[in-house]
Amino acid sequence: MPFSTGAGFDVALMIPRGYRDGITAGKEASAQGGFNDGYKESVHAGYCWGLVRGISSAISSFPDQLKEKLTSNLANKDRFQVLLESTRAISSNDALQIFYRSLQQNGCGNSDVLVEDCSSSQLETHFSELNHILNNSPDIKVDLGLVKESAN
Repeated sequence: MPFSTGAGFDVALMIPRGYRDGITAGKEASAQGGFNDGYKESVHAGYCWGLVRGISSAISSFPDQLKEKLTSNLANKDRFQVLLESTRAISSNDALQIFYRSLQQNGCGNSDVLVEDCSSSQLETHFSELNHILNNSPDIKVDLGLVKESAN
């Protein structure tokens, strides 16, 4: 077990405690920075994917007569069913893998790449399809909560 001398050194390791404390603080700051960067890159995609899964699952649970009434035509009802099936085929873990691969392919994770350029095309395709179906189903009122911030 290491013991301390009065001089501020860990005798077993002969490393100044201030240095070790600095290394620990640096690792913590680096980890937090990595988390912050990862969050910025993934929060939008995760939010959109959650909307796709939640809305398509909710509408699929409705009785057929209500689905037909809400989607206003059979084509939209069928599109919802296809969207639901393709969404269910992707597990949460698979969605993370898809997102990670898309980041790698787009060169994201580098500080030179804008977050807006980081996209996961397969996941975004599902969101675009949901948005298209909702826009063509006037009886379904859903606020997707996505407001683009204007550049100042």
